[in-house]
Amino acid sequence: MKKKIKYWLIAFVSSIGLFFIFGIPTAIIPNYWFTRMIPVNYLDWIFLIVSSLLLGVYLALHLYKRKNVKKCNRAVASGGIGSILAFGCPICNQLLVFLFGTTALLNYFEPFQPILGFISIILLSFALYWRWKTWQNLFRQQGLIF
Repeated sequence: MKKKIKYWLIAFVSSIGLFFIFGIPTAIIPNYWFTRMIPVNYLDWIFLIVSSLLLGVYLALHLYKRKNVKKCNRAVASGGIGSILAFGCPICNQLLVFLFGTTALLNYFEPFQPILGFISIILLSFALYWRWKTWQNLFRQQGLIF
């Protein structure tokens, strides 16, 4: 029982940490170090909160289980990168500006950011579900869950 509480605490702390790690550089959380050229909307907040929660729970479940599942790792990596691109400012991302230019980003990338956000949330949810499912199958094999 103490082990479960420990990993729920890891999930909570890592979710809060990821919220600030993602929110400060993307300037969704106002700060003195970074500025945002495009105003923050409610979808940015939703994508930041949901992706932080999903990544935090996935991290705790990954540490709890310690079994490498490539399908989950690919899904969580692509979902994490997609979520950062979904709520990040397209003009503030120097790599994207260097590759595509500001006009292309504002005309072609910014309208598709919500779609990218929903796809990344789906990928993160899939990775978490698959990790949970393999974790339950492992416990069923050991006879701990009926």
